[in-house]
Amino acid sequence: MVNLQFLYHASSESNLETVDPRRRTAPRGFEEGPVIFATDSFPFATQFLVPTDDSWANGGAFGDTFYFVIGDKKRFLDTDKGGCIYMVPSDTFKNYYKREWISKEIVKTVQWIQFSSGFDAMLINGVQVYFVGGDLYKKIQKAEDHGMSILDKLQSENEKRGFEVKK
Repeated sequence: MVNLQFLYHASSESNLETVDPRRRTAPRGFEEGPVIFATDSFPFATQFLVPTDDSWANGGAFGDTFYFVIGDKKRFLDTDKGGCIYMVPSDTFKNYYKREWISKEIVKTVQWIQFSSGFDAMLINGVQVYFVGGDLYKKIQKAEDHGMSILDKLQSENEKRGFEVKK
């Protein structure tokens, strides 16, 4: 059981009245079967509006600073069609990993916010976005500190475009 009343679920699909569990393969060897992923953080949810996988884009957090690193800018921008962040009741969710929650039951959406771009949604909500080349992306992924020492030396898209910068 979750102590929060609502969680956030991101989808590239718009106007969903319900969210159904789906099969998902996660790099950590996720074997829970069909589930719905949600989070207790709206900024974190924006990282899931654009369908990506860890081979070329990945996000996370250092404390309260959310970041998203993209190894293939063209692929990301071509894939970004926007979507919705849905507010869903938390009563059927259990904590899976840090800010990630899962439910095996269909949930009704309570409210949603539509975004025409996942990239814009991240910038607006303070997620620090970095476009890096494929080689640097791999280096960040393999870094013992999850790439923090590398990202600290880079200029985020937020800074380049005059949005909120967090370090």
